[in-house]
Amino acid sequence: MGKIVFGMISPHPPLLIPEIGGARIREVERTDSSLDRAAKRLVSFFPDTVVIITPHGNISQSTVRVYGSPVLEGDFSMFGLKSVRMSCKGDPALADMTVASCKGKKLRAETVQVPLLDHGIMVPLHYIKKSGYNKPVMPVAVSLAPLSELFDFGRALADAVKESGKDVAVVASADMSHRLTKDAPSGYSPKGAVFDRRLTELVRENDVKGILSFDPELAEEAGQDALWSIAILLGALEGSGFRPEVLSYEGPFGVGYMVAQFMKGE
Repeated sequence: MGKIVFGMISPHPPLLIPEIGGARIREVERTDSSLDRAAKRLVSFFPDTVVIITPHGNISQSTVRVYGSPVLEGDFSMFGLKSVRMSCKGDPALADMTVASCKGKKLRAETVQVPLLDHGIMVPLHYIKKSGYNKPVMPVAVSLAPLSELFDFGRALADAVKESGKDVAVVASADMSHRLTKDAPSGYSPKGAVFDRRLTELVRENDVKGILSFDPELAEEAGQDALWSIAILLGALEGSGFRPEVLSYEGPFGVGYMVAQFMKGE
């Protein structure tokens, strides 16, 4: 029987890629260090596949899309560096099993043959590969469905993992508010910091109900892309004894970055 062995919340600023960020990575040193730590911990569990849930890429309004391509690749050309490329093997079998599990539960999901990695996948993957991982990756693109439905998708993913016989790590790629400062990408809102404090607290307390019932108006005002992928992660980990550890939080460029890891207690 397969099992999920590790969970992780990772931000995805391209600035963390050395060829892009350069010396400015020092300004997000806590995030960089925490991602290194979490990625090394992930690799220590020797997963057969890493699932990375992205709020970018092939997004649908109502249907979660599971990437079924056998080979995946991408670059950072939209951030000015086409030469920085990344590639990995996919896991078509687990993708098909995940979608079949969803259909059995009448959840909206589909397999897509999309070989393109977006930055929501590549930034956490950079740290995971740097830590020595070279096995398959199965990207999942969130939908904008209710958080409760995304949570149920995560539960269906966990069922598919059990059926697969594989050890799997699940990574929720998630930036917090994009409105923390006056020069933030989406402009400033005082609600940005409120959102980030509240979500960080809920993750630290492992308050699944609080996250799934998060105030949608506050989330919208904060300009976030975290709740969807985190809801899927929490569904995948449900009932398995995982406990969260928030490793760091910072928002020096107007966007909130939280790094957290989920492991089973002793």
